[in-house]
Amino acid sequence: MSSKKTRKQYLRVYIQRRRNGYVCKNKQEEAYFTVEASLIMPIVLLSTVMMIFLAFYSYDRCILECSAYEAAMRGTGGHLSSAREAEEAACAAAGMLVEEKLFAIHDLQYQVKVDANKVTVRYHCTVNMPLLTWLSEYVSGINLDLDISRMANRNRPARMIRDCRILNQWLYY
Repeated sequence: MSSKKTRKQYLRVYIQRRRNGYVCKNKQEEAYFTVEASLIMPIVLLSTVMMIFLAFYSYDRCILECSAYEAAMRGTGGHLSSAREAEEAACAAAGMLVEEKLFAIHDLQYQVKVDANKVTVRYHCTVNMPLLTWLSEYVSGINLDLDISRMANRNRPARMIRDCRILNQWLYY
């Protein structure tokens, strides 16, 4: 009787463990799962982190492109009479538009060039990506610098009005 009782207890414990997932048919199955998880988990984590930093990079690039064009446009206003005023307006806008908005970029520098017909704003910075920084030490072709340049034509309303009057006289007289 005692052997049946112990057998019942053994079966009860076995069934309970089986329901809770403690018992495997083969002990090697547990080892395979551990090895597979130890190989797959770092790859999954690394790819997730890289996707997050890729999103940061895309966001920063978009902010820089829009800010460069907007700063160039602010330097082309009709109320700015000299190139010096246009350069000051574009410089102020170039610094203000990207202030505290960038995530994956460091060493940001900007340059504003103004001539008689156009205003050019250029941003130069370094991208901060975890894997690419490490990889650039071993692979020589990786460039982590980002150069963005946008140009806008200067508005000169007085000159435009004069040109329209000359064209109007030429067409109708």
